[in-house]
Amino acid sequence: MKITRKNSNKGNNKDICFIKVLVCVLLVSFNSAKVFAGNNIIGDSQVIQQGHVQFSDNKVFQDLIQVDEEILDIAETSLLIAKEEYPEIKIRGYMECIDWYARMIKSRIPENNEPESIINTINEFLFDELGFTYVQTGNLEDLYLNKVIDRRKGNCVGLSILYLSIAERLRLPLFGVNIPEHIFIRYDDGGQRINIEMGHKGMSLSDTFYVTHSIERFDKKSVENGCFLANLNKKEVISNVLLNRSKIRREGGDHRGALDDCNKAISLNSRNPGAYCNRGVIFEKMEMVSEAIKNYNQAISLNHKYASAYYNRGSIFGVKGEYGKAIEDFGEAILINPVFTLSYFNRAIALKKVGEIEKAIQDYNKVIDIDPDYAQAYCNRGVAFAETGGLDDAINDFNKAIELDPNLSDAYFARAIFFADTKKPEKAIEDFGRCISLSPNKTFAYYLRAKMYKEMDDTEKAIQDFSKAITIGPSYAGLYTERGMLLFQTGRIEEAITDFNKSLELFPRNPVAFRFRGESFKKKGQFEKAIEDFESFLEIVPDTPDADIIRNEIQKLK
Repeated sequence: MKITRKNSNKGNNKDICFIKVLVCVLLVSFNSAKVFAGNNIIGDSQVIQQGHVQFSDNKVFQDLIQVDEEILDIAETSLLIAKEEYPEIKIRGYMECIDWYARMIKSRIPENNEPESIINTINEFLFDELGFTYVQTGNLEDLYLNKVIDRRKGNCVGLSILYLSIAERLRLPLFGVNIPEHIFIRYDDGGQRINIEMGHKGMSLSDTFYVTHSIERFDKKSVENGCFLANLNKKEVISNVLLNRSKIRREGGDHRGALDDCNKAISLNSRNPGAYCNRGVIFEKMEMVSEAIKNYNQAISLNHKYASAYYNRGSIFGVKGEYGKAIEDFGEAILINPVFTLSYFNRAIALKKVGEIEKAIQDYNKVIDIDPDYAQAYCNRGVAFAETGGLDDAINDFNKAIELDPNLSDAYFARAIFFADTKKPEKAIEDFGRCISLSPNKTFAYYLRAKMYKEMDDTEKAIQDFSKAITIGPSYAGLYTERGMLLFQTGRIEEAITDFNKSLELFPRNPVAFRFRGESFKKKGQFEKAIEDFESFLEIVPDTPDADIIRNEIQKLK
């Protein structure tokens, strides 16, 4: 079975596939658990398009790489990046606006010049007087400095760029500081350090607070190596803009643009694990799996407690069929984050693949403990119960899944199979029908419903469903064989032979197709062809229980 990630929109259909929620940790202000859920993070007016000028097409980025830190202006650089999306903006006008902010703040700074007083003055001016607000989104408008100023709101990166631009003009020792999925500001004059949080109107929060409340865990080594909680230089701050834009471009389907931005972000700050995780996600989207794994490896090497990187890598291993490695990575993610629902969910899938069904059930139990409304978990656990003979538990889980999400086609599909196995074909047909109404292109729902119709001697409906399944999945040899057998039974010999021919074209050693094509040739009086097919049948399955019958048939035809 294939399973897709849980989606918070209960009306959405979810196919059964190895979950591919690539949880990429970026320095952005939206939840990484949903970065691949298909949520719309780009406003209609700001959709990224390939035609926009990118750094690779001009000298801005090269200038940024080469410029000395001392003369780099954060505001001007940020506005040059924004100009790619908003070519009409007047950079000088926004620079003058920031200069004015700085002058107004300077005129209000108390004479004592204490760091706390200076910070409070900036906070009161920006957040109280001008009304700048923090937003937890990944929209371009909340990232680019010009739009932050125009709209007086921004995400953690957008507001931090504004704050640092003002501090630069006031010659204040303020720095950007990274933690997973977030950036904040720090005053650090070499003697006194004060953290400044954009999400709380400049409130001061301790390093311990950030360690404790970080969405993504990080280890002591990642702090010692300067990945997190270290003062950033200006170029490293700018890398966050590019990293955020990379995420947004990827969400908009511009994978090459996203990769271009992510590469630039890494060239400006090679110590950010989130950038490598993001690049791994992009490579996955581009189907460059080996490159994706390399980047997840790099992310983990920089932060050994990077649960999402383990999860992403485990998901790749699962898709590749390397279930042992997948189980190991999901286990690491769970050790780091014991409530990482998706890691339990995917580990359960991998465990079931290697026959550890009881352990899979335990993981589904954990998923349901954490998230009692996770319909897909009930559906999958129901399948596991059914395979271990727990039929009452299985049907209860299928019913619960449908109660939680009446549009979950997988649950109807699984319950239909349950009804088929328990000799309730009418109920099975009804549930296959519901599944098909929700997922019209589900080949095996048509196939299995056809089998039910066949069991109930409704041959024409069975043929119709086999035909629909073939339309959706024309490369499945068995579908042609099944339909051919029914066509043979109803006397449509030429059509049956056509189906058996197609089946053998797709699967040249299909004994059933040889057997029934032989019967079809026999019906037509083409005995030599019939003998040839019967002999091919015996060659493939010499020990079949019907071997003597077929041999006798060959002798009669000779």
